[in-house]
Amino acid sequence: MFNYKIAEARVAKGLTQAELAKQIGTTQQQIARYESGSNDVKSSVLLKISEALGVTLTYLLGMDNVAIPSNNMVDVPLYGAIAAGTPIEMTPVENTQPIPAKVYELHPNAFLLKVEGNSMNRVLPNGSYALIDPCKTVERDGAPYAVCVNGYDATIKRVRKLNNGFQLVPDSTDPTYETKTYNYNEPETQTITVIGRVVYYVLPFDWEF
Repeated sequence: MFNYKIAEARVAKGLTQAELAKQIGTTQQQIARYESGSNDVKSSVLLKISEALGVTLTYLLGMDNVAIPSNNMVDVPLYGAIAAGTPIEMTPVENTQPIPAKVYELHPNAFLLKVEGNSMNRVLPNGSYALIDPCKTVERDGAPYAVCVNGYDATIKRVRKLNNGFQLVPDSTDPTYETKTYNYNEPETQTITVIGRVVYYVLPFDWEF
C-alpha cells in the first residue's frame, strides 16, 4: 500500500475525484486507486496532481505536514562549462537560476548547464539552460545527456548505447549536424564520460521571443 495524501489535498481544494481526473487527463477510477494506495503513482503523474491541487510533491508523498504552495521557485547553480573528471563542487558556479520547486523536489541534486549552438534545437533552444540530473551511466537509451568527449567541456546530445561504446545523436533542424559514433573496439577512440541526464530546461530572464 502506498500512503499518498492525494485525497486530503483534493478535498482541501474542493474537487471531486472526477474533477481532478479531468484536470490531469485520467479517470475517476484511477484517482480512486491512487487515493486508496492500491496503485503506485508515476512521478510525472504526481507532478500533474501537485500542480492541479497547488501542493508540493513532498506533501503528496507524506513527507511534509504542511502543504506549501507548489508555485515556489528554488535557485540552482548554473555552470557555463563542465569538464570530465572535475567534481561539480570544484567547478566554478557562473550564476544561479530559479526553477520550479516541484521540479527541484524530483531532482534535488540537479544543476543547470548553458546550451550553446543549435545541435539540439528541436528540444533545447540555443541559449537556454538545461537542467542536468547527475549520473554516470546511460539508463534511458536515446535520451538527451550531458557528456564529455575525451575530458573536454560537456556537450549535450541524445545518447545511444552500443555494445562497446556510444553514439552521440543531434536533434536539430539543421541537417549539417551529424551523428558521431565512438566504438571502443576501434583504436584511439575518444572516451565518453556521462555527466548527467537532461530532465528539464529554463529560459534566461532576458530571453527574446
